[in-house]
Amino acid sequence: MRLRAGVRGITLIEILVVIVMMGVLLAILIPRFRISPFSRVRQVADQMVRDLELARGRALSTRSWTRVVFDPAARSYTGYLDFNRDSVFALSSDEIDSLHGFRQRPLSDDVIYGRGAAPDVPGVPGAGVINFPGSTLDFDARGLTNPFGTRGVIYLSHPGDPNAIAAVTVTGGAGIRTWLYNGTSWR
Repeated sequence: MRLRAGVRGITLIEILVVIVMMGVLLAILIPRFRISPFSRVRQVADQMVRDLELARGRALSTRSWTRVVFDPAARSYTGYLDFNRDSVFALSSDEIDSLHGFRQRPLSDDVIYGRGAAPDVPGVPGAGVINFPGSTLDFDARGLTNPFGTRGVIYLSHPGDPNAIAAVTVTGGAGIRTWLYNGTSWR
């Protein structure tokens, strides 16, 4: 068999150079896709704020009550809508389905209800990681917390990073906010 003149193949050195260049690029790019513990906790806190605002908005739009129940043991929270407007919650699947929102929301794999060594969020003192009565938050038909003026905080943390802590506060007027702990203070 005769080889044609001018036809070249790829050398082993050229293949190795390409493989090394791909390895360097991957080493640069992969860490950018990793989510830090602080970012993960913040994402969960932001999602919780959106869900609480959804529950409050549904209470206003339907002129009925909504309830959010926080379950630290199951690492989740669940929203309910009082669709029959009797101000009594049976915590049934019908009430979950009526909210048309988040239903039961599990926390992210790496986030727990917890506050580590962080101090109280300014203006919302209280022990524990969820300091709403009975770990429930109710919004009445006017979108206000019930009993009127109820306020509280939910602390979220990352078990692997003692400084990755966020808090979600709800004021008596149903203002909802995310707080982030930077290791020394809340912002």
